[in-house]
Amino acid sequence: MPLHFDADRVQEVKDDFLAAEAPTHTVNPELLSSWQRSKAALGVPSNIRDVPLVADDLLDAHLLDMFQAPLTRVSDDLDGTGLGLLLADSQGRILQRWSHDPNALHHLDRLGTVRGAVLAEDVVGTNGVGTVAATGKSVQISGVEHFADFYSGAVCTGSPVRHPMTGKLLAVVTISSDISERSGLLRPLINSVTMQLEQQVLDVEQPAARMMFSAFLDTARAQSGPVVAFGPQGLVMQSQKAGRLTVSDLNLLQQLTSEQPRSGRFSLELSTGTAELKVTALDDGAGVIVVLDRERRNTTMSIGPARPQLVGRSPEWLTVVHQVARHRETRRPLIIAGEPGTGKASLALGLPFRPGSPVTQGLVTDAAERHVTGSRKWLQKLSERLNASAPVIVRGVETLDAHTVDGVKSLVETTTGRGPVLFTLSAQSREEAEVQGSRLGMSVIWVPALRDRIADVPALWHVFAEQIAPGAGLELRADALELLRTYRWPGNLKELRSVLEQLSITGKRGAVLPGDLPQAMQGTRVLSMIERVELEAIRKALQEADGNRSKAAEILGLSRATVYRKMKAYRLTA
Repeated sequence: MPLHFDADRVQEVKDDFLAAEAPTHTVNPELLSSWQRSKAALGVPSNIRDVPLVADDLLDAHLLDMFQAPLTRVSDDLDGTGLGLLLADSQGRILQRWSHDPNALHHLDRLGTVRGAVLAEDVVGTNGVGTVAATGKSVQISGVEHFADFYSGAVCTGSPVRHPMTGKLLAVVTISSDISERSGLLRPLINSVTMQLEQQVLDVEQPAARMMFSAFLDTARAQSGPVVAFGPQGLVMQSQKAGRLTVSDLNLLQQLTSEQPRSGRFSLELSTGTAELKVTALDDGAGVIVVLDRERRNTTMSIGPARPQLVGRSPEWLTVVHQVARHRETRRPLIIAGEPGTGKASLALGLPFRPGSPVTQGLVTDAAERHVTGSRKWLQKLSERLNASAPVIVRGVETLDAHTVDGVKSLVETTTGRGPVLFTLSAQSREEAEVQGSRLGMSVIWVPALRDRIADVPALWHVFAEQIAPGAGLELRADALELLRTYRWPGNLKELRSVLEQLSITGKRGAVLPGDLPQAMQGTRVLSMIERVELEAIRKALQEADGNRSKAAEILGLSRATVYRKMKAYRLTA
């Protein structure tokens, strides 16, 4: 069914069809067939007044358990796009919906698209769930192409999930939103999601995976809390109660169980707070089952002054925070690399970096001091700190010359009983950082730029505002926040902090409007929700294709010219 269409023309054809008159225009044959089936079952659109619901006990819990984890990852990828993600069974009954966007959830509520809703074609007519279930084909239904009138403001793109071996229709996965600008990338996007789910089914067919899946189902039914299972070939299962876990949380759980693949009880800091985990290792290497017994929320009160915390809850940021924490605990030397101003020194410290503070002076050795004191004295100071067995942080290691780098490497390798050693390195790309890291022969962790953890902007703004202008009430208006979310942030956290410092200097108080922001940010074009999906899909395709634009176009199912044009429009480079 065509992605681009003239709504008035489609409405004309639909009116003629319903009146049993010869249509004045042509229409896609598959859409016409769907209307014919809908008319035969339901009569006219006005007969469809609401969406029926079925009880939870009639829904396929096993199917949802199988697909919960991969769809949670997809949902996190769609964060901020305004799109709702749906999973339905082969009869068009909604098993679950995912979205991080209140507008998208309101859109789904308005349409009656909730868990248990029956969207079969013979119940509510042509739609992006039921029509997929009826035809077994991918479709996109836009606006008045829907049979029921109350769907006329929606656009839904759906695709069938089939058993890779038998070809049997297992489920339908659909992306839905308010009707807006069309995007040729939604269909490739939903087809990509379908491929992930079918791979999940294929993985479960393996003997060890079947054992893990059976143990997972038994545990999930017996436990009141969230349950996650990790099996062979990276297979992940996630119970419905574990749906609130982020991709970063799942990554951390998987890393814990791979490093300690044995039964036992552990504690782990997740995005929801500190979790007490019960881990059960299965026989014959079939995987592990993790039960979250108890979670202590991060909002609990404590007596005494609070320790400053690193700001950010985006999956990208949390993953790096925990990777650094593990290196600190194991005392393996580490290079923390990223663009200037991304918070590398704060990550190394494990708390906000504040130049001149007692903590900073006691732990941080600035590589730039070598230019003042000379290499010999600077290396002597570093040696003394390493021998003190306390944590040592070397800031700005990229400024050291080759001779001094060799000295640093020798000191780290030969000092026994030393504490954790972490280096920060500013670079413009991960590749550049890896080259620098090879000089020291140490692991490199790349810190995401602010544009890659844009979900953290509101929290960062709030903290910086309290630090820089306490009591001024510098609260972002929604339209101003939208500009900050679409800005590219070449200066990262330093640039965000600079914006607040400038507002404080001017005496600004109260609500911050778009006009209060720097001119460069005011000129940022606010992307529509579909454009955000396009942008993210192109970024992921380019990453998967290692920057090859032709291969990225093939992954997306688009022409090279279209991908080149969109890259230019979004100012993307390979």
